[in-house]
Amino acid sequence: NSQLYRRRGHKMKGDVFVPGKYLYKQIQGGGPQEKFVEFDFKFYNTTQFAGLENNLPNCYCNALLQVLYFTQPFCNELLRSTPDPNVEFCIRDELSFLVHMLRQARGDQPCQAQNLMRALMQSEDALNVGVLSSTMDTQICRSTREIEADVNKEQSLFRRIQTLFRFLCEHLHKEELELKRLKSSADYKTLAKKVFGFTNSVINKCTRGHVTVKDSLYFQTSLQLPKDLDESLKFVDLLQSSLMSENNIRAWCESCNTYVPMNQKRIVSSLPTVLAVNCNVKNLQQLKYFGSSERGSSSSPWLKSCFCLKTDEAKGHILAKAAGEEGVDDKEWATYDLVAMISMVIDERGKNDCIDPSTQTDSITDMDAHFVTHVKVHPVYSSSKAETKQWKWLLFNDFCVTPTDERDVMQMYGHKKVPCMLFFAKRASGQAKDSVSLKSLPDLSKDGFHDLCYEKPLTYGRQLKSTFTSLDPRTESPGSNGCMKVVGIDCEFVALSKTEKQLHPDGSETILKAARLVLARVSVVRGEGPLKNVCFIDDYVRAVEPVYDYLTRYSGLREGDLDVGRSKHHLTTLKKTYMKLRYLVDQGCHFVGHGLKNDFKMINITVPPDQIIDTVELFRLAHQRKISLRFLAAYMLKKDIQGVTHDSIEDAQIALELYDVYCDLKKAGTLKQKLQEMYKWGRENKWELEKLETNS
Repeated sequence: NSQLYRRRGHKMKGDVFVPGKYLYKQIQGGGPQEKFVEFDFKFYNTTQFAGLENNLPNCYCNALLQVLYFTQPFCNELLRSTPDPNVEFCIRDELSFLVHMLRQARGDQPCQAQNLMRALMQSEDALNVGVLSSTMDTQICRSTREIEADVNKEQSLFRRIQTLFRFLCEHLHKEELELKRLKSSADYKTLAKKVFGFTNSVINKCTRGHVTVKDSLYFQTSLQLPKDLDESLKFVDLLQSSLMSENNIRAWCESCNTYVPMNQKRIVSSLPTVLAVNCNVKNLQQLKYFGSSERGSSSSPWLKSCFCLKTDEAKGHILAKAAGEEGVDDKEWATYDLVAMISMVIDERGKNDCIDPSTQTDSITDMDAHFVTHVKVHPVYSSSKAETKQWKWLLFNDFCVTPTDERDVMQMYGHKKVPCMLFFAKRASGQAKDSVSLKSLPDLSKDGFHDLCYEKPLTYGRQLKSTFTSLDPRTESPGSNGCMKVVGIDCEFVALSKTEKQLHPDGSETILKAARLVLARVSVVRGEGPLKNVCFIDDYVRAVEPVYDYLTRYSGLREGDLDVGRSKHHLTTLKKTYMKLRYLVDQGCHFVGHGLKNDFKMINITVPPDQIIDTVELFRLAHQRKISLRFLAAYMLKKDIQGVTHDSIEDAQIALELYDVYCDLKKAGTLKQKLQEMYKWGRENKWELEKLETNS
């Protein structure tokens, strides 16, 4: 119940009260009395920042993705990167698409990470490290990758989020080196290395004085929490000992050519821009550290939101002190501020609702908990001029976004909130602060767009008669500054999973979980010019996952249409289609179509509301039912469409014709009268198309 979410929290046994903003909320269809009511995302997010939907597989990633987006140097580099359309599955490119989408979306427009998850599923490394679970229903045919994902999946939710961060950093680092054709990473700073990377030196010294040093690139460190609670242990002391360790071992010495006793020292010898710290809480008893106050000060929390670090290569050690502590010199010390915390919230869904404090965190699974993220939002993300110099804390609980404060960040609510990862950003100098900005560069140039449009399909040589005529780069320029500002669009989708429904005693149904749909075909039609209503993009998208249902009655697609070896259509990759659509959006094109809000959501693309012209809304009276494209075509245009199956080119053309009718009615001042007549006729004739005279 949405009212409970806002007004009440959840009271656990032992009088532990968890505020409502932390509770797990699932996107569900309405009940039998609410079948035409859309889910109200705005109720759960009154901020300007978009959340992420949690009705997809592997949505535990949402917490980390929000951290990456609000890590300003990381986000800025992604926004400025240029995707390569010829590399179908590139994690960096998909991340850049996602951060651009989050940047453009409003608070009441939650985004999806579906395309990123799709790319991750194609990565052998992602499957091997166990950060993904199957995206398919276990009762239907699954690919080898789906089965492999379930077999290798890291069962511990606590460890999985940490493994995912390490995998993303290592993969982005490796991916960028491969794209740059570099074999060694010693001198080149990749995006992951520049933001999260630091050097960890292992110094071995044998009893005869021989010294060997090996440097390794790391992207995160782990706190080495003691097994027993030590009330005198300070956070900065624990962090220092975690960044620098020393012990005696027996190992092989190359100089001595034998096994000898050695003194081994591990030390962080370079500091990152953003320090990622695994909290490494082994059991819930260790939460007493994070929920306690520093010894001797009841008002100062044990976990410090600000501290200073200093490396000394000559002495071979690293020092950590609390900010403002005696002996800290700003010139020699680097100051770090807490900017994000990923926490696991143990909720009411699973068996561990009243989990025992001695329980190992590794045993907590997806069914027992979910992740939330506290983020200290950099002023550059704010669209309000009044807030340009203010940092502010936000709590991201999937699509639920709530303003909060540092006191709430430090509150553990008994043992119901378990910190998993901490992110500390190095404080910038005065000059660096002034140069901070977030600017997005276009994914495609004009020439790059036309090159993609004229590119040969994957089915070249087997394709049937062409269904479209590409834009002429000399005379046809899409966008607000070109000769074609308006385009018609329609999309078709196929289902990768089935819809889960609940049947009620009165025979009605409630959708518990919608089918997972993916883009299969998109058609874009000219809305202006001498070739108006002529299609210029008609892409069929290659399927990389098993299709559960082609939805032929509604999509017009059949088995084999999305298969490279069998299709006779203009088949291409999702990435190339996506980049073409992004170009049209970035150029300011106005899209005319029917039900576009849902289409763009499924494509994973954010389109400004003023660039969407939806015939569903144009021909609708307030608080009345939405009318199908087929009915509008029959009533307004006297045309019979979608008789046997749908055709996306025809639907896009009809939408453009309806828009012309709308403009004429609006200009004549008879629009409302015409809509009232249509609704009256529909109610009297039960919306039966057979009673309308059409030109078939």
